[in-house]
Amino acid sequence: MDTPTPYMQWVKSQTDVLVPLLRHLRAELGEEKANALVYPVLREYMKKWISEFSSKESDNPIENFFKTSGRFEETFKGDVDYEVLNNGAENFDLNVTRCRYAQLFRQLGEAELGAILVCEADDHIANLSAPAVKLTRTVTMMKGGTHCPFRYKFDK
Repeated sequence: MDTPTPYMQWVKSQTDVLVPLLRHLRAELGEEKANALVYPVLREYMKKWISEFSSKESDNPIENFFKTSGRFEETFKGDVDYEVLNNGAENFDLNVTRCRYAQLFRQLGEAELGAILVCEADDHIANLSAPAVKLTRTVTMMKGGTHCPFRYKFDK
């Protein structure tokens, strides 16, 4: 389940296989059936990968969240630009302002696949630290937003 660094390399290798496979399955089964067949498998794979990738070094879920987020940020280096709006004890807010992953998947016409392989990873990381960490993100660039507003709330 290792993912090479940088993450973009891994994502591109996945799209080389998944996009033609999905398109073939959609042609044979219809889009709804094909997506219903493939997407849950990919979501479970990503949840498992994030779980294995995540820090379990501390008994404090918030510390583990920040360590895991830092690891993940390293794999995205150069592919995502963001602006930190608030870095407090109870809240961490940032806006992603540029995302090469969103650009890639929108060009491919596969925003939902991109959301599963990229965007939902943030949800999985936060969920591993729940209920101490709660993520709210109302829109993503992957799905047409002008930015991705990440709003983290910490329950200390």
